[in-house]
Amino acid sequence: MRLGIVTDIHNNYTNLSRALEVFRDRQVDRVVTIGDTCDAFKPVEGADAVASLLAKCGAVGVWGNHDFHLCRKVSSLCRAKFAPATLDFMGKMQPQLEIDGCYFSHKDASIDAHDVEQLWDFEEEPLDLWARSRAAFAANQCDRQFMGHYHCWWAATPSGPIDWDGSESLTLMPHERYVIVIAGVFQGKCAVLDTATGTLDPLDCTTP
Repeated sequence: MRLGIVTDIHNNYTNLSRALEVFRDRQVDRVVTIGDTCDAFKPVEGADAVASLLAKCGAVGVWGNHDFHLCRKVSSLCRAKFAPATLDFMGKMQPQLEIDGCYFSHKDASIDAHDVEQLWDFEEEPLDLWARSRAAFAANQCDRQFMGHYHCWWAATPSGPIDWDGSESLTLMPHERYVIVIAGVFQGKCAVLDTATGTLDPLDCTTP
């Protein structure tokens, strides 16, 4: 299966449109969004268009810290601010997903995604992605775990971080375990994963 992965869109309709074009060129089987798809803390412009694009392509996904309140316990303020179709799409987001042997969450698998405070980073200074990865390996046995949230490319096995910065493809070896952070669409980044070959291609989604 070929998966098109987006994360941290933050209402950026333009970059998402380009990402979906790239995914069509690459003939992905499914689009997965791994959190902060729409942003409840930013002006609403772009959010409705983002949700519409993803709904049209049948995307599935998980919620993050910036869109949690559009997915669960939606306030009257959010209902007045966002289109009903946007809230309908966002209401389909899950705390985590597993697709073809891959685990997707916004932050690592050790947190409770139903607790919005755990989706934020109030006390992680400086950020230690290796510590977060060790927690993920301990919490979930899936060989391939993917998360967003951290706005960078990063990867590790249980042996330690991998020397990889998203400038080239990453081959996921059989019978090895990985935690991988995907950079954000708002940064002009997306990815395609071929689950059969284990090839992860980091891609640009800025307007050419």
